Amino acid sequence: MTGLLIILVAGLLLVSVGTVYSRFLSRNFGEEPSRPTPAMLKNDGRDYVPTPTLVVFGHHFAAIAGAGPILGPVLALCYGWGPAICWVILGGLFIGAVHDYLATFMATREGGQSMATIARRMLGRGPFIVLMLFLILMLGLVTATFLNTSATALVSKLDMGRMRLAEGQNLFRVVEEGGRQKVIIGGIASMSVVILTIAAPIIGWMYIKKGVSALICSVASVIVCGLSIVVGLYHPIALSEYVHVLGFQIHGTELWKFLLAAYVLLAAGAPVWMFLQSRDFINAHILYGGIFALVLTLVVAGIRGGSVATDAAPMPLFDAVAGRQYLGLFWPALFITIACGAISGFHSLCAGGTTSKQLKSERATRYVGYWAMLLESMLAATVIAVLVVGATRANYLADVFTAANPVLGFAAAVGEAGHIAFGLPVAAGALAGMLLLEGFVVTTLDAAVRLNRYLIEETWLELFGKYDVFTDHRAATAPAAATSGNAVGSGGIPTAVTLPPQLAPRRPIPTAGAQRWLLGMLRHYWVNSGLAVLLMLFLAFSGGILQLWQIFATSNQLLAAFVLGLGSIWLLRRGSRAWFVVGPAIFMLATTCASLIQLVFRFLPRTVDGVPAGNRTLFIADLVLIALTAYLIVAAVRELMAMYRRGFAVIPATEAAA
Repeated sequence: MTGLLIILVAGLLLVSVGTVYSRFLSRNFGEEPSRPTPAMLKNDGRDYVPTPTLVVFGHHFAAIAGAGPILGPVLALCYGWGPAICWVILGGLFIGAVHDYLATFMATREGGQSMATIARRMLGRGPFIVLMLFLILMLGLVTATFLNTSATALVSKLDMGRMRLAEGQNLFRVVEEGGRQKVIIGGIASMSVVILTIAAPIIGWMYIKKGVSALICSVASVIVCGLSIVVGLYHPIALSEYVHVLGFQIHGTELWKFLLAAYVLLAAGAPVWMFLQSRDFINAHILYGGIFALVLTLVVAGIRGGSVATDAAPMPLFDAVAGRQYLGLFWPALFITIACGAISGFHSLCAGGTTSKQLKSERATRYVGYWAMLLESMLAATVIAVLVVGATRANYLADVFTAANPVLGFAAAVGEAGHIAFGLPVAAGALAGMLLLEGFVVTTLDAAVRLNRYLIEETWLELFGKYDVFTDHRAATAPAAATSGNAVGSGGIPTAVTLPPQLAPRRPIPTAGAQRWLLGMLRHYWVNSGLAVLLMLFLAFSGGILQLWQIFATSNQLLAAFVLGLGSIWLLRRGSRAWFVVGPAIFMLATTCASLIQLVFRFLPRTVDGVPAGNRTLFIADLVLIALTAYLIVAAVRELMAMYRRGFAVIPATEAAA
């Protein structure tokens, strides 16, 4: 019954408190339902498109809900399920949803601009460039983390004894490894991922290029998903521990990293409909179906009063000892590990990008921004409940931390929960969990690499926009971006930025020879895609999943703190109350700064009992994050002091009509 109670209490609190608090926020933000939005004022049929709120909600939720709200709670359960569920509920209601709602509202009021562009107008060019560098490093850590997670999951196997399969069964492939029989789980997901990737351009061609109805495309997507599983069952891609490629011996996990890197390089440079949009479309069916199946499983298991059938210790309510051993001090580690589901800075990139350009009214900013975040919190609560029902403490620690495979830990718990609820083979449920999560990991991976490509392009334009190579390019692309000012790419990251009149040179600086060739290369999207992939691979081979998750999650929460801080200044400049944003901003900034300091000592290169310890690359990355954070804090404090000297006088904003 514990799992069922968790989702019932979580659902009740998220809906009831969220309804009251979101209305309180709307009054203080100054929500005006009749006020024209950027989508209405700049409707260009391309980037700014008035769209029904339910459709925007689906797009926004699919963009923000990937692997994060599953993997974060899985890792944080080493502290026990009590702290995890409390942080998901309280963080989601009073910090995460506030962050998402404010980011969406602020971007809408500012004409559909990104958070970085708003920061530039409010704080200046220096903070804008520093924030862009921060975002590039953060997304590099995001992609490295999910690359390692995906590659590890794709070679996953589970002991035959845990799968409860009948002797002589031929549904799942069994291999001998280390004197023990193991069931191939990751190999089936590997084949499924390959088939879905091959089918993605076909689905995209159908609904984007040929205008085939969404219903037919949905049916085709479901058929493709089912076919990929069937083929995976009979022909799983099971790599050996070591594979010989071109005369070199390479570990199976590392080979998957290179194969996935090759795919995301192609996806980041190809037209967005070929892979990114079409994979999102296909995986959306798995997402909603998976959430429904998880909730149904918990309800049935709760009614039947089932629990994992073993005498081993269940998942504890609280365990500070194990939590500190694997992740560090309870504060800040718990509040960093669970990012998506409680609060995630990545959401502001989506809110300030494509989402704000589609909303038909300011009231929709609340319905989409606030409630999509709470739906993600509900997903995180469901994940916690599934592990409480379907995992033992020993198996959880072995899968998630000893094997460093949180995807496997989640999949195994789903398998046990499905067996308890419906009597299904554990292997079948584990396969379903693996397919659900692996699809999201890969989708998050290719989306984040593409976003990083956009950021790199925008940074080059900001730094070298005064040269004729870039001014000529802007002139050539001006007709396509004339209406919106910023041509927006997938996920809301601008593909180009128009320099303000005071910074745009009257006469571009001429270039020739090697300088012109080099600057021309920086404009090429394949070059920038390659830079994003190289950064991902460099960081991926610098640390394991657990190390990368700590610094990635810290940078993600730091971005949320920056956006909350920017939103506080934005509200104060308009004469609005901001304590309900300032409080979360201070808490998240203190938490992330504490985590950065903790990671300095954890990653510090040293020798312990004659054994090398620490991580030089992540140590340097952590120091860079600290330096960038310090600069942005100084810029924000400087702006607050200037506002104080002005007596916090209200300053007219550059709003949507401008």
